[in-house]
Amino acid sequence: MKTLIVEKIDQNRLGELVTVSRLFCEKPDLVALGEGAVPAGFGKAFQADNRIGANLVSPLAELIRQEAYEMILLSASTEGNGVASCLAAILSAPIVSEVTGISNDQVIEKPIYGGKALARYKINKTPSVLTIRRKYFEKAVLDGTMASTPLNISTRPVTLIDEIEQKTEGVPLEDAEFIATGGRGMGSADNFAMLKEMIDLLKGAVGASRGAVDEGWMPPQLQIGQTGKIVAPTVYFAVGVSGASQHLAGISNAKCVVAINKDEEANIFNRARFGIVEDYKKVIPAIIKVLKAEG
Repeated sequence: MKTLIVEKIDQNRLGELVTVSRLFCEKPDLVALGEGAVPAGFGKAFQADNRIGANLVSPLAELIRQEAYEMILLSASTEGNGVASCLAAILSAPIVSEVTGISNDQVIEKPIYGGKALARYKINKTPSVLTIRRKYFEKAVLDGTMASTPLNISTRPVTLIDEIEQKTEGVPLEDAEFIATGGRGMGSADNFAMLKEMIDLLKGAVGASRGAVDEGWMPPQLQIGQTGKIVAPTVYFAVGVSGASQHLAGISNAKCVVAINKDEEANIFNRARFGIVEDYKKVIPAIIKVLKAEG
């Protein structure tokens, strides 16, 4: 199936989408969003300096028709899901969002009901649009760069007046192998410094539950859950997190969950591989001490 990837220039996201594309074709084409060098490894590469979904949808739809693409892949990000839904409407194309698995016979899987069930789909019409969840597929290695053709965006119905880039220190949550998330049980914003000290020793990232974000202790871009970031770390520390279903949906692919909570009835223990019923102010310093001793 002739496949097109639409994604910003990011080695991790593009690598994962290339892995998915190889289930449909030998070498996909790419629409690279944003400025910068385009990674090699694609059949054709187009580049758009505009990342506003409303401005991209029409030229993307025209390109898909001209090139007769059968499968369109995007990351399941805020930008990707927004473009994908509009693109599917214009093309009258089937769409499956938040894809987490694709079998060799191209049966597509995605979680539903907050991760409590898995739905499987077989697409029988082209073009089709898929958005792919981060870190569910291995990253293909993309070496070198290649030339690209500018994507013709003749009309721009939306004008960007200003853009404020919110930067976070360290490893992005979506890429982190180790994450320490604090919930309302942390008690205050100041106490997150303890989590940061611990997770920095593991070269990981700090996250927050919706409760902690609602309290104003952590910024919204660090929220983990169904209405925040979907993460898939190797080890996930849930500290003072109750374990609401929306939060569990955001960590459904975490390989090992370590729960630390004074409430032995907290729902997070049902998801945890290791559970510690204790005040985190006693547990986290002990973990920090061990990590420092091990170097």
